[in-house]
Amino acid sequence: MDYYFHPSPRPSSLELLSDEQLLNIYELAVEAKASPDFIEIIMNILAGRKIKPSDHLDA
Repeated sequence: MDYYFHPSPRPSSLELLSDEQLLNIYELAVEAKASPDFIEIIMNILAGRKIKPSDHLDA
């Protein structure tokens, strides 16, 4: 199904989280092999905050 996500003018629940909380959710989503769309949404929010998830993950 082809669709385009139109962001809401209000902040999403993810956007209200702290950087640390969002990074934790990102890490858990990657480990759980969550939907690529969900991971992309998190990455877009982090990018808007100028945070690179790879810089914060424990390797």
